Amino acid sequence: MKSRMFLNLALLVIVAILGVLAILEPGKEAAESQALAPVDEAALDKITLQNKETIVFEKKDGHWRLTAPIQAPANEIRVRQLIDIARSNSEAAYPVKPEELQKFELDKPKASLILGGTTLVFGGSDPIDMRRYVRVGETLHLVNDNFFHHLQAAATDYVDKKLLPENAKVREILVPGLKAALGPDGKWTKESAPNNRSDLPELATLWATARAIDVRRLEQPAQGDPVRIGLAEGNPVEFVIVRREPDPVLARPDLGLQYELTGETARQLLNLPKPAPVAGQPDAKGGGGDEESDPGYPDMDEEGAAGEDDGGAEGHGHGEADDDSTDSSGEE
Repeated sequence: MKSRMFLNLALLVIVAILGVLAILEPGKEAAESQALAPVDEAALDKITLQNKETIVFEKKDGHWRLTAPIQAPANEIRVRQLIDIARSNSEAAYPVKPEELQKFELDKPKASLILGGTTLVFGGSDPIDMRRYVRVGETLHLVNDNFFHHLQAAATDYVDKKLLPENAKVREILVPGLKAALGPDGKWTKESAPNNRSDLPELATLWATARAIDVRRLEQPAQGDPVRIGLAEGNPVEFVIVRREPDPVLARPDLGLQYELTGETARQLLNLPKPAPVAGQPDAKGGGGDEESDPGYPDMDEEGAAGEDDGGAEGHGHGEADDDSTDSSGEE
């Protein structure tokens, strides 16, 4: 009885070992993953994305900028997500003939991406597992389709949402009712009519880190109060307040863009009074006094000092995997 039990156990062990050997296949090298296309990001200085429009990015002084169809600083995270598409793992690759392009919807591509001298053409999806057909040269690849939303984005989705250049040092602030400048002694002075703001260093920091929640094209001439932010380096950045409520909108006529802001931070940036309380309700401090008797300039808060990150801004309106996120190409 015991001998039979030991025999059965021995057979089970042998079967298990054979099963492991069949799976591992000793002597056979593991298949290496294959990227869609090799890309030397350090040497890359131009990217072209073709979807419903032609979007061109160029690297200048180490930073990416959109140069067509608009000219503006680019969101570096989102540009990197485009580059990472070329590093996507090719799960299958086959030679493709010109007469086969229509079958994979590559005769009328959904999008194309040119990274330096490499062109990736994106067709339809496999009807079984929804992997995307991508043509690189004369080779057809199948890849997991977790990046296509980046390829379908509009040019404005790739604009940097920061109001000022990266690492900007603010030296002058001109907003409604306030004109202030940073003197050689490092102290801020007001040069306009009396104003009760005493938080000018914090206001300068808030401007240096402020981000919009959305960027769109400016569809009509900008009309409104001017805003000018002088910088330690370069020309001042000039805006026009084209809307104050419910969420302020700043236009940059030089770029043909408008930036939507939101919340208390926006009112601090633009020196706007607090909105009047709804009739019959106490104000934010729990009182019911006359709002007009209070100048109402809010104190700086942590949200303002830190600004919004790209991921939060992108997620507001475009469903990106922001940014970017910061990862996101698998955008996001």
